[in-house]
Amino acid sequence: MCAVRLAPPPLVVSLSYDLNNPIKIRAKHKVASMLLLDRDHANRLERGWNVPGAYILLDRPDAEGRWGAYIGKATNPGLRQRVLQQLKDRDHWYRALLIRYESNDDETLNSSEAGWLESRLYDHLAEARQVNLHNRNRPQDLTLSDDDETGLIDYLLPIECALRLIGHTLHPRNPNGPDGGGPLVKMIKGESAPAQEAPKPYVSVFGYGPNPYLLQNPTPQALQERIALIKAGKHPRIVETNSPRPV
Repeated sequence: MCAVRLAPPPLVVSLSYDLNNPIKIRAKHKVASMLLLDRDHANRLERGWNVPGAYILLDRPDAEGRWGAYIGKATNPGLRQRVLQQLKDRDHWYRALLIRYESNDDETLNSSEAGWLESRLYDHLAEARQVNLHNRNRPQDLTLSDDDETGLIDYLLPIECALRLIGHTLHPRNPNGPDGGGPLVKMIKGESAPAQEAPKPYVSVFGYGPNPYLLQNPTPQALQERIALIKAGKHPRIVETNSPRPV
């Protein structure tokens, strides 16, 4: 039995005014709760995150957009203690994405569910061409009931969306895409001088124009004569550029 969502659920991203605080990410279907934690601020992680779950330790993307990752799980002790331990054990990561159960404060992922999520995340990222996994071995694939698997499948797409949100894409960009398929850097070419605009046609203060005759800078007397002709309807209001000058 397998469940597939036809569209990714929206993500709710919470940013704090304090730049030292982590970024909270929640999927709208209220299953997966995620926290993006900077390594330098791991010691500030709330104790409420000391619950079972899975985590991804992230390396900075290189110039080609490739990035390294380590996938793990936490049961007892929970995610908070596991991340603090990884500060000592692993020095490659700069951020950690933590994943836990969201819907009910009294419920958490059990050991089997956290292990299943860990192994599925491993498979998911192992197939991604932009990711280098630091795990030496694939995590153990724990057997779950069909109902439990169906519920946990809902975690995978929000996690991928969250990774994309923070600049960790799973596959290279299309070289034929509108951005040239680059990573995040592109060559900036010198801008050519803007083409000069053609002069706007002259429009007289009387609303008759463009009129080449009125561009001739006539004498005040000649201008009054022309105005009188226009008012009398004996002179066209618009005169083509190549029209012969009226006599």
